Amino acid sequence: MTGISPVNNASSSSVQPSSSSLQVDQNQFIELFVAQLNNQDPLAPLDTNQMLTQLSQISSVESLNSIDDRIDGLISSLQQSQMLGASQLVGRDIKVNTNRVELEESGSVTGEAQIPVAASDVLIRAYDINGVQVASQSLGAHGSGKVSFALEDISPGQYTITATAVSGGEAYAATVSLGGRVSGVETTGAGAYLKLANLGTYPLSSVQAISE
Repeated sequence: MTGISPVNNASSSSVQPSSSSLQVDQNQFIELFVAQLNNQDPLAPLDTNQMLTQLSQISSVESLNSIDDRIDGLISSLQQSQMLGASQLVGRDIKVNTNRVELEESGSVTGEAQIPVAASDVLIRAYDINGVQVASQSLGAHGSGKVSFALEDISPGQYTITATAVSGGEAYAATVSLGGRVSGVETTGAGAYLKLANLGTYPLSSVQAISE
């Protein structure tokens, strides 16, 4: 009796575990499996365990691809939802949890400092990318909590803004958030980003407050 070609050879050109044709390939594999069982040499029976193992592997690949497709769909839906949510902030004044700013034009830098202790003075400072102080502002005495500030006439460039509370001769670092008006929205693989007029781009997750 003429031998039957091994399943691996017979299916090497037809079984392609791509996500678009896995169902067809699986059906083809089953047809080959049944055909070879019907025509097998009784003196040299096929290794059915090996064929069943291969069939199981095909099913596993199909399941994994199905899960990948679902995850891709969820990510796409999440990004669209973030985009829609972020677009509603265009034209609104917000505060972002950052102390870094990039001015495209000369202007002011506004924000808030979270003062940890009652202070005899609160100092706001701006440093350029070389660590050189380019502006400072003394806000005077304040209790603990939030205090607003505005540094005026800052030249274009990248800056780091710091806030320091002075109390009893000691200096305490304060958390800074910066404010600006949302001028646009963009999305990347990392999520939605807000463009603040003349202040740079910040992730949606950095929004700390939205003005009425």
